[in-house]
Amino acid sequence: MSTDISENNIPENQIAANDIPETSSPATESGKSPHERPLGARLGEGFFCIVYLIYVAVLIYIMNGKYMAANTAEDMINVYRFGMGVLMASLLVGGDAFHLIPRIIIDFRGSLPKQELLLGLGSLISSITMTIFYNILITMGDSVEYSESMYNLFIEQAILVLTFIRIIILILPQNRWFSREPNRKWAIRRNVPFIIIGILTVAGLINVMHHATHYPAGFYITIMVTVILSFIFYFPVAIWGKEKPKTGMLMIPKTICYMVMLSVITFYTVIM
Repeated sequence: MSTDISENNIPENQIAANDIPETSSPATESGKSPHERPLGARLGEGFFCIVYLIYVAVLIYIMNGKYMAANTAEDMINVYRFGMGVLMASLLVGGDAFHLIPRIIIDFRGSLPKQELLLGLGSLISSITMTIFYNILITMGDSVEYSESMYNLFIEQAILVLTFIRIIILILPQNRWFSREPNRKWAIRRNVPFIIIGILTVAGLINVMHHATHYPAGFYITIMVTVILSFIFYFPVAIWGKEKPKTGMLMIPKTICYMVMLSVITFYTVIM
């Protein structure tokens, strides 16, 4: 769940991440402890997180098989596509697992020793992995269509610089990852570079699509739509999640966006 699924003690998506992301997951960026939520909400969130982690792990297995087959056949287009797809999915589920596994335990048991520490650390890790995710996504588009970043060199370099800037901001103690108290000022600061990364990624994918010869426009449009929607769902939670816990529900559609994106990369010839 892209995860960047949560940056303020929410499973990032999760499912993607994001920060939260960047990341990313369905949990709420709430000042309340998860065991204070209704049992039905906790169980629903827990099952969704499990399904997400299993689903992305299955996609990794499938893409790895396709990568190995393409490598054997010296099909470099699909080597790039599936190889980078495996890296993206691994970053997503790997980063989110640090946050989601403690969250799942809390959802089913009601509490966990040192849960604020574990959830905060998980949010930090998933925020970092979700940021790196977008570097690989734009590189995949360039590599598949050009074999090198002849059209998006500036965008790739800008995203890389913004990634370093964001990671530096993320690890600063002022973020108070292990606190339940809202910290809107630093939530905005750490997400400004991430939003710019998202905008640059979409711009780069538009450029890739314009010059594409190996995949049709629909392939890239679907990926771009999932990127745009994931940021739309992510932003309110990243900024106001601790003050307005119900906004955390937006992490569910955010996580689904990343699942759809990775599904397109995995099964494109079947579903497009």
